[in-house]
Order: sequence, then structure tokens, then C-alpha cells
Amino acid sequence: TGSPTVSGTLTFATGKITTGANILIVATSGSVSGAAAGKYVFGNLQKNFNTGNDQAFTFPIGDASNYTPAALASINITTAGNLTAKTTGGGEHPNISTSGLDSSKDVNRYWTLTTGGGIVASSYDATFSFVAGDVDGGATTANFVMRRYNSGWSATTTGTRTATSTQATGLT
Repeated sequence: TGSPTVSGTLTFATGKITTGANILIVATSGSVSGAAAGKYVFGNLQKNFNTGNDQAFTFPIGDASNYTPAALASINITTAGNLTAKTTGGGEHPNISTSGLDSSKDVNRYWTLTTGGGIVASSYDATFSFVAGDVDGGATTANFVMRRYNSGWSATTTGTRTATSTQATGLT
């Protein structure tokens, strides 16, 4: 019924944490372990960051049925703050028609990262994981590119692609 803060280690043993409109907050000193299929946050997960280079955090998030984490790496944070992540499955981004992506050959899922507390990251890499059921028939995951929506679409530099994930590098 609230938005608790985890200052130690949040260890998933079994089951999902459903936040609804609330937020599960991982403090700068906090961490997460044991997340996997069936053991993740369904809803809003916030991570607080101090300044520093080469930071990393995997948001163990998913929807009601699927674990689809967002992993950030090589984060260079120049102003402390927080990021909140969630994923929406089962459909296209509401603005897909202006993205330049072929909506008949993509992933029917999107991730929302929201900044807070004035956070500024000079650069980071992001890997977004999806399940095979999210991929449109006829789509080739090796050809996927990523687009970022922030009041308009921008192209990103695509990194490693697998059958169930796509990476963007050098984001700010």
C-alpha cells in the first residue's frame, strides 16, 4: 500500500512483487539478487544512484506473465538522482506510427525509464530483454534496431542483438 525503500539486498526466492501505482525503491546502497522468470517486479521499480562512473543496474521487471528486464551498464552519472523503470507488454508503443520502425516486424513490448531527483548520466548502455512471444511473426531479431521516444523519436546506436534482447550503446 506504499512505496517501500530497500537499503540492503532484495532477494527473490519465489513470486512477483506487484506495485500497482506504487514504486518499489532500491536505495543507492541497495541491490537485487535472484530475479528470473516468475521472480521479478511487476510494476514500477526505482533505483537511486550516486555520482560516479561505470555503474550498472539491472531492473528486474516484467508484466503479469513475463520477465523482461532492462539492464543498464557503463553508466556515468554526473548528477545523483534516480531512474524508475517499467515495461508494457502485449502491444505497440502508443506513438509507433511515427518511429520509423516496421510495426509488423518488431517486439510488441516497450520499456519506460523515467528520471527523477535531477539525475544526469553523461553516457550509458542499455539492454532490453523480451520473450519470444513478444516478437512478430516474420521478424528477424538480428536485424532489430532501437528507437527512443522522448517527445519525439530518436535513433540509437544498436549494439549486441540476440533472439531475446537488443542493446543500445552510448545513450545520454
